[in-house]
This record gives sequence, C-alpha cells and structure tokens, in this order.
Amino acid sequence: MFRTTGLERRIAERARELGFVAIGFVPAGPVSHAPHLETWLKDGFAASMDWMHGHQELRTDTRLLHPGARTVITVAAGYDGRTGRDPGQGHLARYAVGLDYHDVMRAMLRRLGEFIRVESGVEVDYRPTVDSAPVLERNLAVDGGLGWLGKSAMVLNRTHGTWMLLGELFVDLDLEPQAAAHADFCGRCTACIDACPTGAIVGPYRVDARRCISYLTIEHRGPIPRGLRSAIGLHLFGCDICQDVCPWNNKAGTDVLAGLEPLPGVVATGVREVLRMTPQEFNARFRGTPILRTRRRGLVRNACVVAGNLGLADDVGLLAEVMREHDEPLARGHAAWALGRIGGASARSALERGLACESDEYVREEIRGALE
Repeated sequence: MFRTTGLERRIAERARELGFVAIGFVPAGPVSHAPHLETWLKDGFAASMDWMHGHQELRTDTRLLHPGARTVITVAAGYDGRTGRDPGQGHLARYAVGLDYHDVMRAMLRRLGEFIRVESGVEVDYRPTVDSAPVLERNLAVDGGLGWLGKSAMVLNRTHGTWMLLGELFVDLDLEPQAAAHADFCGRCTACIDACPTGAIVGPYRVDARRCISYLTIEHRGPIPRGLRSAIGLHLFGCDICQDVCPWNNKAGTDVLAGLEPLPGVVATGVREVLRMTPQEFNARFRGTPILRTRRRGLVRNACVVAGNLGLADDVGLLAEVMREHDEPLARGHAAWALGRIGGASARSALERGLACESDEYVREEIRGALE
C-alpha cells in the first residue's frame, strides 16, 4: 500500500491541463447505489443490451475489476452541447459529431497515468476505462463529487450541465477524496421527464431503454417498433431532448476536450445523403466517430424513419429506390413504412410494385402494413 500527500492536487491540476473539466477520487470498493442496477435489470429496462446482465460482481465492486486498485480517479470531459444543425437534416447527438470520445479520452487518461508514475516516484499500476468495461460510471462520478444524478439519470454539474463524457483511471495508490458528494440541485424540476416524446424516463432517475430514442437509434439492431416510429421525430442518431430542456444546460459552459470538436463533414450530413450512401461512403464519412456504432444498416433505418416523419412528397422517389434496391432488408422495410407515412398515389403505387417483387417476408410485412 502506498499513501501519498499533496499528490492529489498535482493530479487534479494535470487533469485540467489535459482538458478534463472535472476530476474526483473514489476509494476502490463497493459502489454506492449499486442495488438500483439490479432493479433496473429486473424491470427489463436494459432491453436487448444483454451485456448489462453480465459481470455484476465487477460492476458493483471496483476492486475486482482491476485487482490491486486502491483508488478510482473519475474524470469528465466537456463536449459541444450547442452544435448547430438544420433540423430538417435529421438530428445527430452532439457528442457523436466529433471523433470517438472513447479513443480520445483513453489517450488522455494514459497520459495522466504516466504523469502519476513520474510524480509518485513508484511504478504505479493503472488502467483507463471509458465506457468500455463493466463500470458504473455515473455512480463513481457522483461519489467523486463531479456532480449529482439528474432525473434524466445523467450526471449534472452546475458549471457544465450534462454536456460531459465520463471516464476512469484505476490506480493502485491510496488517494484522498477531494470533494464531498454533490448536493442534488434538480429540485422540483421535471423538464426532462415531461419532454421525453416516448415516455422513456418513467420516473426520476429511471430510464426504460426500450422506449429511449438513443437506444432505439443506436444500440437496437432490429426494426424500430412501429408504435414508436412517429415519436422518433427527426432523430437520426441518438437524442439530446432531455439535455436541451434542462435549465442547468442553459447556463453550461462550452469547454470542449481537444479532439472532440465537431467535424464539419459529419455535422453537415443529411437524411438524403444517408439514404444514398454506399458502404464505402458510410465508412469514409464516419470513420473514427461514434456514428459507426449503429452501422450503415441502422443509420439508413433511422433515416427512413426521419424521412417518413418529415413527410415530404419530394422524398417518395428516393424512398421507393431504397425499398426496391437497398441491400439490407432492415432498410427496405423502414423505407416502406416511410412511404406509407407520406402517403399519396405515388407512394401507394411504389408500395404495390414493391410488394410484387419483394421476396423477404419481413419487408413484405412492412409493405403490407404501409399499404393499410
């Protein structure tokens, strides 16, 4: 065991030099509020994210994830929560329009780990994690004093709002906590709960992923439930509604970690471009960004839903082409839904022709539903 004095301040200073907007120190051990995870899982709120059911012992006790760990250094990186887009292009979650935060933050955490080795004078064993291991990141961030858990189940900070991405550095050093648990400043506000168009925030701090637009447009691999498609609105990848309506975000700063700045080519991506993208174009446009996670088939699925919700007759020809020729049944099926949503003689004619030549039963079912 190695206990140090004064090192905490120097680590915090270095973390801020690297660009992190908040840092905390949490003793390794049982994670606070971990029983809430079990309830969330039992309620089915994890949807198809089966990995959330695994490694529960690692999630609830940080000593087990990285043997020898004495402290978890929890950090937050800021990103641009005010990226402007033409709403008619489809909404891209603001965290996703820059380089992949996993890679950027992990590199920064490794630099912080090397700094700790030099400053401590010992061969510190460390492990960086950024949404890439069974870690209850929000619990650790709250325990480390980075903020409080908002009713949207996102960590809120009085200076940076929710425009933060979380990461951790496990170290085999005893480091003293520098901040007490943050007070809850949500008060009686329920703006995030009230604004959720799918009712995914079923109560304070409880999000049902089965209804969450971010889950449905990113993690979910199959068809978006028909009853939720209209509520998806213009969300092409992820959702920021609960953040946009949060009063604390109106006051939030815009400190952006170097490397997470919005990429103009990604920000400018529109629905029609996505509908026309080849696999090569998709990979080239979104290489190195979080948008790759949804894969081309998922992003085209989402674009079809957005096009249907836009309801523009000018898109009938393009959607008919997607329904006839796209290589992914998932895309063809959602294009059919969009045509039915737009309606009109041209859309109906395209659907009837599509039904006559389509062999995939899932797509045929979507076409029949659209014709009805």
